[in-house]
Amino acid sequence: MKYLLVLVSFLVLLACKENDKKPNLSDSKIETDKISCVNEIFKRDSIFGEIRNHASEKISLSETITIYTKNIKSLDYSNCPEEFKSAFDKHIEAWLDFRKVSDKYPLLRGELHDIFTKIEKSEDSTEFKSRLGQILETWKLVDKSSNP
Repeated sequence: MKYLLVLVSFLVLLACKENDKKPNLSDSKIETDKISCVNEIFKRDSIFGEIRNHASEKISLSETITIYTKNIKSLDYSNCPEEFKSAFDKHIEAWLDFRKVSDKYPLLRGELHDIFTKIEKSEDSTEFKSRLGQILETWKLVDKSSNP
C-alpha cells in the first residue's frame, strides 16, 4: 500500500511537471493582447501628437495640451501591461505640469516646436527646460516599459 501511494504521488508530480512544459495558450493570448494594446496606444499617441503639434497654431498651447492629454487618457489601456500604463500616466502628468509654463503665454501661437523655441529663449527658460525634461524623461519610461 505504501509503495502504491508513493507511485501515485510520483505520477501526479510527473503529470504536473509535464503540464509546465506545454505552452499555455491563454498566457500566449494575454501576451499578444498586451503587445497589441501597446502598439495601439503608440499609434493613437502618434496621431494625437501630430494634432497637438499643430493645434497650437490656432489655440493656446495650454489648451492644446489639455486636449491632447484628455485624448490620451481616454484610450483603452485595459490590456496593456500595468508598468506601461503607469509610465504613460506619469507622462500625461508631465504634460499637464508643463502648463505651468505655457499658461504664461496664452497668446503665443505656432507649431509646438516653434513655440518651444520661443519659450526656451524667454525669462522662463529654466522652468521650461525643467518641465520639458520631465516630459522627455517620462517618455523614456513609456518606451522602456513597452519592451518587457
